[in-house]
Amino acid sequence: MCDDRRHPVLMHAMAKAMDGAIYVLTVYRVQGGESQSVGQFLTILRSGRWKAACSHLSSVRSRLLLLTLVLLLPALAAGGLVVYAGYRHDRQSVEKHLQETARALSLVIDRQFGQAEALLWALSTSPQLLEKDYAAFDARARAAIRIPGAWITVADDQRQVVNTLLPQGSPLPLINNRDHRKGLTVGTVRVSNLFTGFVAKQPAVGIDTLVATDDGSELYVSMIMRADTVTRILADQGLPPTWIGAIVDRNGTVVARSRDAEQFVGKPATPENVERVRAEMRQGVSESVSLDGVPTLLALARSPGSGWSTIVAVPRSEITAPAWRSALYLALAGGLLLTLGVIMAWQVGRSIARPMKGLTSLAQHVGRGEPITAPSSGLVEIDRVGDALALASMQLREADRRQKLLIDELNHRVKNTLATVQSLSWQVMRPGVTPQVAQERFQQRLLALSRTHNLLNETLWEGASLRTILEAEFKPFAADSTRVRLDGPAVDLPARLAVVLGMAFHELATNAVKYGALSTAPGRVQVDWKIEERSEGTTLTIDWCELEGPMLETEPHPGFGSRLLRQAITRELAGQLDLRFEREGVCCTIAVPIEAVGQQAA
Repeated sequence: MCDDRRHPVLMHAMAKAMDGAIYVLTVYRVQGGESQSVGQFLTILRSGRWKAACSHLSSVRSRLLLLTLVLLLPALAAGGLVVYAGYRHDRQSVEKHLQETARALSLVIDRQFGQAEALLWALSTSPQLLEKDYAAFDARARAAIRIPGAWITVADDQRQVVNTLLPQGSPLPLINNRDHRKGLTVGTVRVSNLFTGFVAKQPAVGIDTLVATDDGSELYVSMIMRADTVTRILADQGLPPTWIGAIVDRNGTVVARSRDAEQFVGKPATPENVERVRAEMRQGVSESVSLDGVPTLLALARSPGSGWSTIVAVPRSEITAPAWRSALYLALAGGLLLTLGVIMAWQVGRSIARPMKGLTSLAQHVGRGEPITAPSSGLVEIDRVGDALALASMQLREADRRQKLLIDELNHRVKNTLATVQSLSWQVMRPGVTPQVAQERFQQRLLALSRTHNLLNETLWEGASLRTILEAEFKPFAADSTRVRLDGPAVDLPARLAVVLGMAFHELATNAVKYGALSTAPGRVQVDWKIEERSEGTTLTIDWCELEGPMLETEPHPGFGSRLLRQAITRELAGQLDLRFEREGVCCTIAVPIEAVGQQAA
């Protein structure tokens, strides 16, 4: 940056906040007809932290695209959460339904076994059986059986004595071991695990009991059902075609299955299900893989009566398929919205970038000092920037004009100042004045001239306040501000008047300090001024009066100060000077014509 007090430099910087963003419009440095363009400044601006922060998002389009992503991605994430929540809700509903279905199936199987137990109890109390009239009992048992695929067998310690599956009178098989009777006592009923019958040679289950005959021996009575009978019971429940229902015995062997029964009946269930069954797990829901390799979600329920377990499984794909469909629809919708958002962001970005490029061209014209007119872009913010650039162009050209005037005025003032300094030097070097005194007087007058110049520099030589000039001249001499009273309206003097009056006030203040009112303790100075409208024009009238100073016996001889004062007022300013030597000090009335000046009542 250049010091505008020492160089003819114009710095113009404009920053405008629009919707939370700051746009640096123009920075100009004009000196001797040369300009530093806005592009060079922007190159500097983009360096350092700003460049590091914006290197990846350096355009309006990229930031609009980022905004599109910021707006869409949370919406898509929320949609994903909704889909997942729907999946969790559906899964919980399916788990509950599976558990209820498994418990219902176990009740159906228990009810079927209950019917068979009731029939078995009725037959076991038959008199024919107790008296070992096997032919009569055989006929009665055949007449009592109403369950399809079921038959009655009776065995003593060595062989079967009744088997309604075979025609009456057929030879019956021998019994080689009694393992099937272990744990069974007279008067109790037990549902067996799956086994292969001696005669039927097919997988079957039995409802067994021990009966004590009249002669004290025991007979083993069973109602046997083929496994496909239990499978038909399972099929009658109407499970969905894709679901898998299975009934396993206490060993974990598959007794019935709703799908592919002929392939899996008689085989162990999956290892984890066998483990659950043997651990006598009452109920539960878990993920598994079926015997035919299908990932499933299954529910298991254990029957309290038979100890068998019912398994109902549904393929996991049926649960996840709706969620995947929803996720696919969400992804398609999100992709479509994202594509549309990107296209719209690109179009909107282009509609913003085009007028912003126009602003760059306008800024270059402003940098060259050319007049510009900002066209309407349809965007309020950019139009405001364009108007600001147009205003900056006008202000810059006005500043150039003023700078030229200032330079011309400065050249003129330098010449006048040098002439004043030359006059001062000739005046102080009078015969009879010692070099030390001459040097002191010359230095004091140069300092007075410098103080006035400093005041003018602060306002770029546009003028200085009359009150400020007086205060600056009294400051080195009157430490006590109560000894100087200034009264008058606010008046801004042009540079020419300020310099001359500053020198005049210096001479009067110096005289008051050396010989007048300010040379004694009670002395004081009163300065009043006013603006008067006279026939010849506007006049500034200043009354300077010293009070309570040392008494003057005779009028002093006019010296250099008096001559300088009279020459400055009457010749340079074409004014009037009334210098009076009163008994208490010097009184002076100065009247100078002035042009229209800024004034304000005090």
